[in-house]
Amino acid sequence: MSAAKRNKVLAVTSALTLIFVLLCGYFWQPLMARILPPLSGRHKLTIAVTTYPGSGLPYLALAKGYFGEEGLDVTLQPHTSGRDALNAALKNHADLATVADIPVMYATMNGERVSIVATIFTASRAYGVVARRDRAIRTLTDLKDKPVGVTFRTDGHFVLSTMLARHRLGLNQLDLTSLAPEKMLAALQSGEVDAIATWEPWLSAAKQTLGANGVEFRSDGGFVLDYNLAARSNWVVTNQDQTQRVLRALLKAKRYADDMPKEAYAMIVALMGIDPATFDVVGPNYRFVVQLDQNLLIMLEDQARWAMQNKFSEQRVMPNFLNAINMDALTAVQPDAVKIVR
Repeated sequence: MSAAKRNKVLAVTSALTLIFVLLCGYFWQPLMARILPPLSGRHKLTIAVTTYPGSGLPYLALAKGYFGEEGLDVTLQPHTSGRDALNAALKNHADLATVADIPVMYATMNGERVSIVATIFTASRAYGVVARRDRAIRTLTDLKDKPVGVTFRTDGHFVLSTMLARHRLGLNQLDLTSLAPEKMLAALQSGEVDAIATWEPWLSAAKQTLGANGVEFRSDGGFVLDYNLAARSNWVVTNQDQTQRVLRALLKAKRYADDMPKEAYAMIVALMGIDPATFDVVGPNYRFVVQLDQNLLIMLEDQARWAMQNKFSEQRVMPNFLNAINMDALTAVQPDAVKIVR
């Protein structure tokens, strides 16, 4: 082949290669933008979380990069109770919050527009009472007239009531003091209170600290409580895409926890700074989930009746708690995880 022909062939080949690269870039770039949004285009979100193991999935999703895979730039904002986490979301200090049922129930009873978008954790035997033996406490009935610390208007308050009811005791028969979870251990050690009613990791920490002087009573194994992901109702409605992205990331974290439970638990306790023994004690009763189950609705109604009967709420009419559950995002992402009768 002459030099002139060879140069012509090279020119044509270079031109075709350039056209091919340009066409690939034209079609490939929008496709990749849909699959993996660029770092600069990630949606910034703040999730108010707690030190309770029920917040484990958001911690896991952040550590494993699942939020990033869904185009989210997530900041976790720590709180010591779900009540405080939910308040942060309601006051617009966070976008979403991890929270138990009771704070959602109270918020709804008070006319707040709050929506649960998924239950992300269920637990039994994760709530209970730790008491001092040197205060003549051997059984739950010995708590009568004793000073007991509890965080008012939380699931710990509700569970204490149900545990006492089985021994024919009422909350009004105890000398109750409202304490923040992080202040309970010091109050119990100093003798300010004879017992505390709370949840993990505070339960295990209190029992370990008191040693032989401590006596522990756990909630019944058949009594299952939910831990949820919730937000202001208007935020959920106007941010369905972001909500779905969060749920997809949490579903990835759940699958990892299902497939690699030891690794997942070890990562969660390290990230949350809680005692690994927390999972040793009640781990078998913990379940990471991403669901909306009928039990959630039943529990909200039961807790509302409890609040009204004990005059913890001025509301006297049962709200429709379906209005406190937004099923749209989870239905779009994982329809078979929604099992609430509408």
